[in-house]
Formats: sequence, C-alpha cells, structure tokens
Amino acid sequence: MTLLPSAGDFAYGNTRLRARKGELLGAGEYEALLGRDLDAILEFLAGTAYRAEIEAALAVTDGKRALHAALGRHLARTLGDLRAFYEERSGELVDLLLSRFDLHNLLALLRGRVRGQPPEQVLANVVPLGALGGAAGQEIARQQELARAVDLLVSWRLPDPAGARVLAAAWPEYERTEDLAALEHVLTARHARHLDEALRAAGPSADSLRELVAREHDAINVLVVLRLRFALQLDELTDLPPAARTGRFLAGGSIGEDALEDALRQPTRGEAITKLVDAARREDWRVPLQRIASGGDLPTLQRGLEVSRVRWAVGLFLRGDPLSFDVPIAFTVAKENEVRNLRLLGEGAAGGLPAAALRAQLIVPWGGRWDT
Repeated sequence: MTLLPSAGDFAYGNTRLRARKGELLGAGEYEALLGRDLDAILEFLAGTAYRAEIEAALAVTDGKRALHAALGRHLARTLGDLRAFYEERSGELVDLLLSRFDLHNLLALLRGRVRGQPPEQVLANVVPLGALGGAAGQEIARQQELARAVDLLVSWRLPDPAGARVLAAAWPEYERTEDLAALEHVLTARHARHLDEALRAAGPSADSLRELVAREHDAINVLVVLRLRFALQLDELTDLPPAARTGRFLAGGSIGEDALEDALRQPTRGEAITKLVDAARREDWRVPLQRIASGGDLPTLQRGLEVSRVRWAVGLFLRGDPLSFDVPIAFTVAKENEVRNLRLLGEGAAGGLPAAALRAQLIVPWGGRWDT
C-alpha cells in the first residue's frame, strides 16, 4: 500500500500542533528548574501544560514516583492526540511514527521481568500509549516469571501479530542462552525491517520520517561498529563475532551494510571514522565523529549523535514544509526530548546532583546555551 497524503491531509493537525508548540519548555524554564527539589519541580509543572497529569499523580502518590507517572501520562496523552488530529493516509504515517513506543514498551516489559523488578517499577518505564500501554501491559508486568509474560505476549499477539511471531521464534534461543541483548536485537531488528518496508512504500510524503528513522538506526549501527572495534583493541574479543541470523545492523539507515562492515575492518580508528563520515553524508555528524577519532569515548559520541537528531527534527518547525509531515515529526521529537529532560531533572533532584552536572545532560534544541 502506498501512502500519498496531500497538503490538505495535514492542514488541520499541523495547525493544532503549531498552536501547542508554544507550550513546549525552553532554556529559561529548564534553568529555573535546576537546583529545585522534587516538590518544587512538581509545583512548577503544575503551572504548565502538565497540570492535569501532575494533579492526578499527586492524588495517589508523591515525589519521584508522581513525577514519572505524570510525565508518562502527559506524553501518552499529547502524542495520542496526534492520531486524532490526522486521518486516513496522514494518520497511517502517524501510526508509523508512533510505532516506536510499541517496541519501547515491549523491551521495557521484558527487561523488567528479567531483572525481577516489581510491577510498579516496570510500568514506570512503560509509556501508556499503544498496544502495550494499557491493561495488557499492566497484566504482563504483574507476571512473576518471564516465560509467562512471553506466553501472554504471544497468545495475545502483542505488540502486533508479526512481532509476536518473532518473539515466539526467538524464545527457545533465549531459554538456552539467557542472552537478553540478543533477544532484544532480534525484536529490534524485526521492527526496523517492518518500518523500513512500510516507509519504502509510503512515497515522498514520508521522506522526513525516513530521515528521522535513518538517523536513529545509523547512530545505533555506528555505535555497534565502534564498540566491536574497541573490544578488539582491548583484547575483549579475539576476532569479530559472526553476524547474527537477523544481521549485525538495523535496516533503514542511510549507511549501507557494506560501508559499515568496511569501517569495522579498517586498520585504524581514524580510517574507520573517515569511512563512516563519508558514508553518513551528514555535516552535523562530522564533529561528533571526529571527536571520537581523536580519542573521545562512546557515551560522548552517543550524546553528540542524539543532540544532532533532536536538533534536526525540531528544526523542521522552521525549515520544513508547514503542510507536510514535517510538523508532526518536529512536535513528537520535541515533546519526547522535553519529557526526557524533565525525567533527568527529577532524577537529579532526587539524587542531589549539582546543577552543572544536570545542565550538561540536558538537550535544549532552541533558545538555549547548552546545545553545543
């Protein structure tokens, strides 16, 4: 099926999202929150678009638990509105954009059960959106054994029939190895292939969504290349492991698998980085990659690529076509990033982290001094 929305398909929804753009927090609000305790953060947010969720959360709990619950519910409500703003062909693109939360929630539920976390802690990492964001996810989180949780996911065909089939097929290997990372890779790779196929069929209207997905998957693939190289250099590996049955890299990136494998086998880190910079063809990736070529570390690179992704996506508000899917992408990434920043501030307040350390972790895509 080819998705070919017209400009008219986006007009109503984009108008609504542009009106909500003014509610997004900027550098001034984040600066005001630095150094506050949890109660003060909650009080501040009760005067913003988060008010309804903050009040509902405080009616049943307090502190960090109330903040996390309110942030998750607000994100789910806000992004859930996107589906109501767009219909038919444009709505199908929204479904593809929001499908990331089905994967996120699936992995959060599996990780929680593997780690033996109580249900409330598992659900704190689940976004209440999509197939696993409601009662089904709550029931799975309550299971005491991972095998039972997997049985429910498979029998209920969640998060979707194809995903349930892949989980069922991968489960015997997990039972043999108990390798959670390998299981997560199988599920993530399946989602990436499905998304890549759908976006290829979606036509020019999905160009910006293809680039967003490509940036996400390229970043993951580049980090895989560099982690393997570092492991070889540190003698943690004696040779490159064979690619998994699902492939070593995620589909849907703009850096081809041959280029990634070529970079993996370069004799020096600098030559590998040169190959990746040339293959990525993104000017905003050049500095983060060159930093690691001159001795930087992987967490710094990961943050640099994430800052580039957020800047690129939120920048669609200004440079994108106002009657296209650019606006939903910009709003979604801006809201996701805002919730991430607020979670960091809450965790920092609970842990007594200094303002300077928290400021260094925030990503402020506009009007800020910290997005370099």
